Amino acid sequence: MTSKTNVIRVLLFYMLLSFSCTSLYSQKPLPFSIKGKSIADTVSEKMYLSYEINGAGHLDSCRLRNGVFHFSGNILHPVFAILSNNKGRKGFFIEPGSITLVVKDTALKELEVIGYGSSNQYSNIDKQLIKIDNRWKAVLDTLDRVSVRSITQFQELKDWVLLPYFEEIRDAYLEFFKKYPQSFVTAYLLSQNVIEMNQGVFPSDSLQAYYKRFKLPIKNSWYGKKIAEELSNRQIAVPGKKAFDFIHTDNNGQTLSLQSFRGKYVLLDFWGSWCVPCRKGHPHLKQLYNQYKDENFDIIGIPKEYGSKDNWLKAMEKDGLPWRQVLCESLDSNYNITSFPTKILIDKEGIIIGRYGEDTAELDKQLKALFDKQH
Repeated sequence: MTSKTNVIRVLLFYMLLSFSCTSLYSQKPLPFSIKGKSIADTVSEKMYLSYEINGAGHLDSCRLRNGVFHFSGNILHPVFAILSNNKGRKGFFIEPGSITLVVKDTALKELEVIGYGSSNQYSNIDKQLIKIDNRWKAVLDTLDRVSVRSITQFQELKDWVLLPYFEEIRDAYLEFFKKYPQSFVTAYLLSQNVIEMNQGVFPSDSLQAYYKRFKLPIKNSWYGKKIAEELSNRQIAVPGKKAFDFIHTDNNGQTLSLQSFRGKYVLLDFWGSWCVPCRKGHPHLKQLYNQYKDENFDIIGIPKEYGSKDNWLKAMEKDGLPWRQVLCESLDSNYNITSFPTKILIDKEGIIIGRYGEDTAELDKQLKALFDKQH
């Protein structure tokens, strides 16, 4: 009788704590406490805890004493955090209140989180993703070795070899979102674009639907604000909007102004010398250019480079690209470019009429319809 009563009291405590925290999230900082124990031999090792408060990074450290460590602080709402040492790191969720961490190995690959609410929810999805990774371990390890030898070969292989793997990951996330629609963990994962990271575009209407279902504390959280920002960004450079006018120096050292292309249909090609799908699509893009260049059609290449400018110029020469090019610089944000390749079609008045990814079937269809109409 006594043990049942204690269980009920504990459950009521967590229900009340969850309710009170939910009602206060985003209004004022609330304390959290982490009690940690390492069952590995790391008596003198330091542990680090990093997390964000409204986008600002926060880092704490403490030294293990007889395998025990402790962190505390204040947060506005449940947040993703990373526990690390000099051998590894592991992500988990902290929230107002107390949780316990059990470190089972020095590399932090096995971390048991004893908590409630967001902490348990994140542990659940994390364990599911680990199971998927373990099933695919042989393939993933092989691709890792390939990436060391050739990043180009790695990109070519991963796009088809890992397709079923990415689908499993995607399904796991979508099932989690469905199960926990009012979760800070769901908001965090959506704010990180986890679906798009795993080879799939998450439609704006789906993202909007999840956001609308969130209660005010989640909408007001850092993750909710990031989702709102993403939804706002998705209204940038979409069909029907005026294309952002830019003036840059091109590959020949000449000034290139988008305004000067008025009266033509213009395709902006966002690519990179490092991007295998971009480079593989150039032969077909040259076919389109040669087919329509005498009918008021032009292309402007906008490469995104992370290394030397020479990489862009060498790639452009090797691929035999005849159209003018300007380095991306800030144009990726002006056009909300989140993946490469991305192609944006602009009409004669400077209005965007199409946006495309690696698959150019819709672009081909739209160009054919435009120029057939002119004959």
